[in-house]
Amino acid sequence: MVHSELPTLGEPGCLGQLNPLIRQLRDSGPIVRVRTPVGDEAWLVTRLAELKQLLLDDRLGTTHPDPPNRARYLDSPMLDLVVSNQDPAEAHRAHQALRSNLTPYFSAKRIAGMRPRVGAVVDEYLDAVLAKQPPIDIHTEFSLPFSYQILCDLLGIADPAEYQVVLDRVSRVGAGLGQAQELFRYLSEVAKRKRVQPGDDLASALCQSGLPNDFVGALLAFVTMSYQVTPHSISAAIALFAMNPDQHKLVLDDPELLPGAVGEAVRMSKFAESALPRYASEDIEIGGVTIRAGDLVLCDHGSTAFDDRVFEDPERFDVTRSPNPHLVFSHGITYCLGAPLARLEISEVLARLLPRLPTMRLAIPVSDIPVSGGMSERKLGGGIAQLPITWDPPVPVA
Repeated sequence: MVHSELPTLGEPGCLGQLNPLIRQLRDSGPIVRVRTPVGDEAWLVTRLAELKQLLLDDRLGTTHPDPPNRARYLDSPMLDLVVSNQDPAEAHRAHQALRSNLTPYFSAKRIAGMRPRVGAVVDEYLDAVLAKQPPIDIHTEFSLPFSYQILCDLLGIADPAEYQVVLDRVSRVGAGLGQAQELFRYLSEVAKRKRVQPGDDLASALCQSGLPNDFVGALLAFVTMSYQVTPHSISAAIALFAMNPDQHKLVLDDPELLPGAVGEAVRMSKFAESALPRYASEDIEIGGVTIRAGDLVLCDHGSTAFDDRVFEDPERFDVTRSPNPHLVFSHGITYCLGAPLARLEISEVLARLLPRLPTMRLAIPVSDIPVSGGMSERKLGGGIAQLPITWDPPVPVA
């Protein structure tokens, strides 16, 4: 049955605020019928309790009996490659195998060992930014190059600028299969080089474990696509402090608040609906509705972080918020492996940037912050596209 009057997703919201359409949908129920940006029907999960329940339900996954004719969230070759017609149990085992190959490289000890390098890269890019006159676009001039440098350090890629160009092509909604294949070829070549000349990086470690080049390339692509949101989260964290000088001062006065500030910035970092498409392998009764086998389900991790049934005054940026049980990094077997690295990067950025820019503020109204929006230019992991900030010049010493 076609529902012609279903609300259509796709319009970006405003940083720090729940998209009004999502609020309206959430108020109508925890799981509601919507139309995706490409015109297909789906279920949108709008509340945290039901999201957590579904993320633990093995009847929801990335398999579909007829992938070419399934409902789609976005027109993206990378999302197309995620969905298969495997038996759900086989797909679950394959997912567990993929994660087991990567998990040791994202342990707390390994990520903690990256802190000195991450801090040094923050300082390098921050020095370059602060040498310029404000206002500056800190997303383009800092968050993007910094985060891609760390990603390439992790993977073992020598040229972050070149890799960013490759990713820009494949991440754009509407990109063809050729762009996805280009990414896999690029990463397979990285694996070939690392097999001959290994370094202290993920590609080398995976090669040394005996995995074939193509599989190493696929694992590196998985890490990369999961990482796409990181530069946007960094810029969102900067913007939230630029908008809230009282919270900026709290962290400056008490640096022990920084871990909680990072969690709060992550909670509020997404301001447009986004979700990895999942499909029901069996009928699921939840939230007063029946999700039928084969239905597309959008688990919106970002919007549920504004669920006022869980978070008091959810549109208030509060670095002392506790508890803060958001699911922006997902939950259960889909929990983001790169979450510790993302937290580390945001923490090091804030620890170094906030003291050096005590008068930092947005150079434009928050509602005017450009986003990766407009479906023709939308990207996976999209969010902030530019972030103009300004600050008062230092007072000359007499």
